Amino acid sequence: MAQTNTLTLNEKILIAAFVLQGGDLHKKFTAEDLLIEVWKQDTGAFGLRNYESRYPDSNKLFTKLDGKDGLVRKGILKKVADRTYTITPAGMSLATSLTPVDEQTKLKVNRELYEAIKKILNHKIFAEWLKDPKKPDKFRDAGWFWGIAPGNPPTVVEERLANLEQSLQEAKKKASASGGKIVIDIKGIDKNVKEILILKGNSQMDEHKSKIFLDLKDIDRCMEFHETLKKRFQKELNIMLGKN
Repeated sequence: MAQTNTLTLNEKILIAAFVLQGGDLHKKFTAEDLLIEVWKQDTGAFGLRNYESRYPDSNKLFTKLDGKDGLVRKGILKKVADRTYTITPAGMSLATSLTPVDEQTKLKVNRELYEAIKKILNHKIFAEWLKDPKKPDKFRDAGWFWGIAPGNPPTVVEERLANLEQSLQEAKKKASASGGKIVIDIKGIDKNVKEILILKGNSQMDEHKSKIFLDLKDIDRCMEFHETLKKRFQKELNIMLGKN
């Protein structure tokens, strides 16, 4: 585990959230629960000024949750209801690099992260782009891939994009630490995607043809697709983000 005094406030909050989940990766927690947990772990950082050891300071936490550079906007936490949160697959993966966890929990966390990557691989719009880089040519198709649509608040748009980016970044870290590949269950993945990744990419099928050893370069290809869409539909995204 990283030394407490070397962790950022965001990392301390993430670890506290991970503790609250107690191995249940889908467990929800309230902002109040998180406040008490992170304050118990570091009263100096999250205590009320001049009363650090006696009372927590909610402002020190809440700005790190829902603020402009907060954990929700970064795709680390997901807000599921008013003042209620859960950790995203990318957030869980990051948490396991910051605090000791048992092997079973690591496997569960990796499985959640790789399922998030599988959803990207298996999306129809990604498959079409692999065959024809000029596609998609309509913003609604890009929005379908991202899970956004006109009318969504700017914060939702930011969160969806950040969540995808964090998942890919965490997958890249896992691949780099595992010989350049991660293992993904092949069941349900589009046939064309499998063929392109294996025949034209760097990924490989296992001997039972049930799993793909997804190569780091092919994870980069997923990120390239995402960045291509952002550039192609920058005008539309800026409107949804309230930048125009």
